[in-house]
Amino acid sequence: MPKNYKFSVNKKYLLISNFLGNKNRHGGVKRSDQIKELFDKFDCISVNPYSTLKKSIKKALYYPYIFIDILIFSIYFFFKGLSLRGVILFSFKSIEIIRIINLNKNREIILDGAGDLPIILMNYLAFKNIRFSTFLGNIEYLVPQDNIINYFKSIKYKYSLEIKGYKKASSIFTISEFDSAVLGCHQIKSKTLNYFPCEKDFQAIKEIKKLRDNTFTNKSKGHILLLGTIYNTPTKIGVLDAINYFNKQKKIYPLKVAGYGTEIFKNYSSDCIDIVGSVTEQNLKELIINTKILIINQIETSGFLTKIIDFNLSGVPIICTSNYFQVNNLQKYGIFKVSYSEIPKLLSTNILEKKYEFFEKPYL
Repeated sequence: MPKNYKFSVNKKYLLISNFLGNKNRHGGVKRSDQIKELFDKFDCISVNPYSTLKKSIKKALYYPYIFIDILIFSIYFFFKGLSLRGVILFSFKSIEIIRIINLNKNREIILDGAGDLPIILMNYLAFKNIRFSTFLGNIEYLVPQDNIINYFKSIKYKYSLEIKGYKKASSIFTISEFDSAVLGCHQIKSKTLNYFPCEKDFQAIKEIKKLRDNTFTNKSKGHILLLGTIYNTPTKIGVLDAINYFNKQKKIYPLKVAGYGTEIFKNYSSDCIDIVGSVTEQNLKELIINTKILIINQIETSGFLTKIIDFNLSGVPIICTSNYFQVNNLQKYGIFKVSYSEIPKLLSTNILEKKYEFFEKPYL
């Protein structure tokens, strides 16, 4: 990718995302909303053509020529690392994606989103000599997953096909400097475009910040918040590890655990641990307003936690208790990397009263 690569108002774009419109607003969805908003100033069509297998099978009946074309590609790539399951799933589930691409041949393709399917899609576009750029939420082969051989014969093939796909991209935009450094080790040039909430989310965050400044004045009260989701494997592991630690410790401040699916940890509830579980936007807002500090216990992976930016903009200090490389040297933003045993000492200082810098919005 040229270092001076620029998107142009004179070009037409097709943004393909597998997260747009997702009602479960996890980090991937927020990143997709950011990318879509960045491209709103261009002549860009934004779509989410990823669908269920049931709907995709019906599409095969309507567009048999597209299905056969994809099937031939998939069988060929079976010998390059796709599993038999991957051949079947990609052959059906990519029909609508390819149909939309064929209808917009005058537009440059932008891929956004994470997962196995986008990796194969990159290789399909390269196979067809179709120009594309990609925006990463994370580097997939570095992310622990429950089922790593869903589309691929092994993690080795997933790794090789993902890297091959990136090498064929016209431009690559990562979410963190760490990801750019990893790609650099593969001689792949990229540019970091940090996460920042879309305008709608940003306005809600500004409201929370204002309420915290006006109402959360009693620093001796409030709770520690542990926020995560079972949707993301590394986050799920980190949340459970943190719960287990707090269960062993004397009460520091009340700990509230919230996030999509976290009600599965209800049996860990105690006098000092409140498992709130999945929450509405309004419930989350109320939780954040009275949060003394956010605890992050993220196992090392690629990407960048969107909640770090969101909570920084909300005025909430953050403590990371794991060896999560991406939070190194962020103290000026009120983000501290300490062990659990060091939390009481840190909270006894004036970190809650300090004014910290805020992350800034990036632009294309």
